[in-house]
Amino acid sequence: AFRDAAGDLCFPPSQLAAAGRLQRLHTQLAVNYASLGLVADLLDRIAELEAALRTRVRTPGGMPWT
Repeated sequence: AFRDAAGDLCFPPSQLAAAGRLQRLHTQLAVNYASLGLVADLLDRIAELEAALRTRVRTPGGMPWT
């Protein structure tokens, strides 16, 4: 974040997207803000594992984990 010439706080688009995600999680899951970091980290990790699984299954000789 940075301040513009008028002194207003400005955020890059990536931070706005992250803030929006946290707000949606807070509203939809009814978890407190202290828990949001853990929830977001777990969701990110799940996405990473799913992406790795999709890549592995598509490669020749890749075996499904189930």
